[in-house]
Amino acid sequence: MTNYFFRFSLCFLVLACQGNTVPQFRVHPADAKVRLSQDIFYEKILPTMAGKKLMLATNPSGIGTNPKKIISSLEKHKITLEHLIGLEHGFLGLEEEFSQTPVTMDSTFNRPLYHIYRIKDAELRDLVKEVDYVLFDVQDVGMRCYTYLSVLKRLMDALKNTKTKLIVLDHIHVAMHLPPMGEKMSPRHLNFAGEFPSLLITGMTTGESAIFYNKEYLKEAVNLDVIPVEGYKRGMYFEDTGIPWTTPSPNLPMVDSARNYLSLVLLEGVNVSVGRGTQAPFVYFGAPWMTNPEELAGKLSALGNKSYYFSTVYFKPTFGPHKGKICSGLRMNLVRPDYDPMLLAYELIRLMKETYPNDFKWSKGSTNHWVDQLWGNDHFRTSINEGKTYSEFHASFANEELKEKKRIESYLLY
Repeated sequence: MTNYFFRFSLCFLVLACQGNTVPQFRVHPADAKVRLSQDIFYEKILPTMAGKKLMLATNPSGIGTNPKKIISSLEKHKITLEHLIGLEHGFLGLEEEFSQTPVTMDSTFNRPLYHIYRIKDAELRDLVKEVDYVLFDVQDVGMRCYTYLSVLKRLMDALKNTKTKLIVLDHIHVAMHLPPMGEKMSPRHLNFAGEFPSLLITGMTTGESAIFYNKEYLKEAVNLDVIPVEGYKRGMYFEDTGIPWTTPSPNLPMVDSARNYLSLVLLEGVNVSVGRGTQAPFVYFGAPWMTNPEELAGKLSALGNKSYYFSTVYFKPTFGPHKGKICSGLRMNLVRPDYDPMLLAYELIRLMKETYPNDFKWSKGSTNHWVDQLWGNDHFRTSINEGKTYSEFHASFANEELKEKKRIESYLLY
């Protein structure tokens, strides 16, 4: 009987261990050790704002995911919501295009929604003076070209030397494991997607960026309060936190889209679709002229130390370049998040230009090439045109990255 029981127990343990070998892609929110800044805000900060006036900049990636809770919480504490700030993709995060008017009425809150990229600086300054608090709460991706940092900068510039307090609810993003990367924006290429004074990959969260900008550029002239995420340690990947992904804009519906964005965003500077208006934005990319994409996939296979691979795909975008046309191209399949997005972006575009010399083109606006406005200057584009290797290209600004890493160290919260 004892031997039978022993054998049965051993068999049970073996089966149990085998069951635990099923791979877990991410931590379930129920097991999260990280506490969101919005939870801390509702519990500890909001009650201290009782009877005051508020301006709100958010979308469904922040507290805007639950408008009913905002309304009931503000009513409970007799807080007046005076104005809303419209981000690039609107309050609900659904808009592909910029609003054509400076002010619209928001149907959810029945309050004016000021589109910050349309209103004048003086008007924004007058608006922030009308309230006691400005609350900024949106998910970013840790990149200068993701325009929510430009919104934050404009708000901080307007708040300089006023009595109005800025509250920033911090977020963990997909580039937390990366140091500052890329180059700074040159004045000639300055645009709404590049106003924040950082490298292309900032190396900071939204809250850290606010502290950095307030100290380095505004001499702490903004009355700033950053609410950090609790329980996070730098180096943890987003999937390890248990934080649910809440879509910050129409074309970043998944964590993989956001991770791929770190490199594929620079494809918006060439004549391909990045999958906008498809079921897989910043996962698919291609063009009608990208025949035989297997060749390009083969050339890319040596990159990334197997952190990713590319497979062929056909798609028809409903928005952006090649709208309504059948595109052949590639799908970026992420295996591990620890890849170098700057290396991939450079090599991908260099090899695309090499493979399709007669069809590849740099996209250009009225004055500048789009990729220059994303990268910050013409160095990325001209280096590829001149046939430089990535090592040669990177060597010219590697010291700038090291200096920026040291510069921001004292502002990091995690």
